[in-house]
Amino acid sequence: MEKKKDNILDLTKIVPLLLKKWKLYAVCMVGAIAFSLAFVFTIPRYYTCKVMLAPEATSNGGMSSLLSSFGFGEAQNTDDAISPNLYPDLMDSKDFLVSMFPVEITTMDGSLTTAYYDYLQHHTKDTWYGKLQGKLKKMIKKKEQGVSISGVEGRTFSPAFLLSEEQYNAADAIADNIQCDYDRKTGVISITVKDQDPLVCALMADTISSKLQNFILEYRTKKARNDLEYTQRIYDQTKAEYEESNENYVAAVDANWDIVNETAKARLEALSNDKTLKYQTFSATSQKLQAAKAKLQEAIPVTTILQGASVPQKPAGPKRLVITLALMFLACVVCTVYILNTDRSWRE
Repeated sequence: MEKKKDNILDLTKIVPLLLKKWKLYAVCMVGAIAFSLAFVFTIPRYYTCKVMLAPEATSNGGMSSLLSSFGFGEAQNTDDAISPNLYPDLMDSKDFLVSMFPVEITTMDGSLTTAYYDYLQHHTKDTWYGKLQGKLKKMIKKKEQGVSISGVEGRTFSPAFLLSEEQYNAADAIADNIQCDYDRKTGVISITVKDQDPLVCALMADTISSKLQNFILEYRTKKARNDLEYTQRIYDQTKAEYEESNENYVAAVDANWDIVNETAKARLEALSNDKTLKYQTFSATSQKLQAAKAKLQEAIPVTTILQGASVPQKPAGPKRLVITLALMFLACVVCTVYILNTDRSWRE
């Protein structure tokens, strides 16, 4: 029983003891506030802009595979190599990130209009620990030399195939600023962009959503566009052959209208048959061309913008007051534990 009593905290002894150490608490609070000022308040404020996209459901049965790939319907089989749940991985790819480099942006105060890459490199603030990390890297690593590839002359590479260190870091910075989520239940694609300038944040959110929509359009209609181009070439060819055959037949009729010998009749009949055959081929190809156009129109995905880009009015973070209060609470807890461990009079 005595051991159990020893383990019970006697607040009548603890509270007075802690009140006597108010100076220590004051020092801890001041230290926590000073640390938050030195650390938290040096982190630049940032803004966020969110865009939400969703494919429209249509009553056309030919769209079932497309809608299934977007999360609508119960069909599981799809011929698409890239489904919507892979869009976040797509936006993390270096090719997509590098395509953001030349995007033109303007800051909220209108003082700067430049490429997004230049903005990230020279016109964004960094934290003190980020600057320290950069200086340490420069001290450890030698100055970067020019990047080149030998022995691959004549080959074509994507812009992201070989990046300099600065370009690679800029691509990583863009990846950190972009977040893409796909909700399988609702089929909604959410894109959140973070930046230190509210206007730049909204501009990039709108640009990224537009690029994603263009990618979806290009990818979904690629096969239909290729089929249409092929059918169009066949159509043009059969049309030219029919027109040539018709001209030959008309010219032969005009030249032999008063001739009734069997040779002329046989030649006219052969030209007539050739013209009929060419017309039948041309007519069938014309129908295929119309069907290919309809198929392309059917394959075009329609994306609804549930929430468009909007310039944020208030910063999203960092939550300086919350962090400061949390640090003060942590300092208070540490101080209390220290007092109770160093002064054992409350246990007597």
